[in-house]
Amino acid sequence: MVFARTSAAIGLVGAVLVVIGSIGPWATVASSSVGGLDGDGWITLVLALLAGGFAAAVFAPASVARIMRWLVLPWALLALAVAVIDIVDISSTSSEFSNQFSDDIFTLSVGWGLWLVLAGSIIALVAAVALMIAPMPAPPRHTPPVPGPYVPGGFPPPGWQHPHPGQYPPQPLPGQYPPQQYPPQQFPPPPQPSQHPPQGAPPPAPAPPPAPAPPDWPATGPTYPGSTDAGGSSSD
Repeated sequence: MVFARTSAAIGLVGAVLVVIGSIGPWATVASSSVGGLDGDGWITLVLALLAGGFAAAVFAPASVARIMRWLVLPWALLALAVAVIDIVDISSTSSEFSNQFSDDIFTLSVGWGLWLVLAGSIIALVAAVALMIAPMPAPPRHTPPVPGPYVPGGFPPPGWQHPHPGQYPPQPLPGQYPPQQYPPQQFPPPPQPSQHPPQGAPPPAPAPPPAPAPPDWPATGPTYPGSTDAGGSSSD
């Protein structure tokens, strides 16, 4: 940027010279002169203001200077072309005056204002060429943010999306699931002292009734009802 701004300062000097020369005399005849604003001086004045304005814009930040430096050259080149055309025109007219009038009183010559316009436009043109080749800082590259590590519920938002204290909580990125909400961990309640006195053991269940005894069969007679065998014992 140092070389570019130095070239812009030189271009500003050339533009100021063109402005001064545009107001000064462009042609002199005997003891009278013709100012530049009576002819094409207003054209070179506007061109000098444009070239100087774009040269001054090079002192702006690099993002602006990178574009404005290319706009100094065309206006300086046009101012140089106008100055050269008027010098050639006045010189040819002076030759005609010299052929018609041999007296030096009617000699037509180029005024100092037009020569100053020529010198200033050349300086501005050289500075404009230097601005075009001057190195400029590269524009910053926009790199997308890198997501953080994976957590349950999706990736957390990048660092530039973290809210400041007092702001709203970060929102999930487009296409990202919202973070899952886990319920708080449940613990069993501590044992509470009983409000009722402890009760005794329940009474034992009653014993089942005894089974009925088999009937006593008679010693004589049938062994069992319906039997034809006589009871009793027999001996051989």
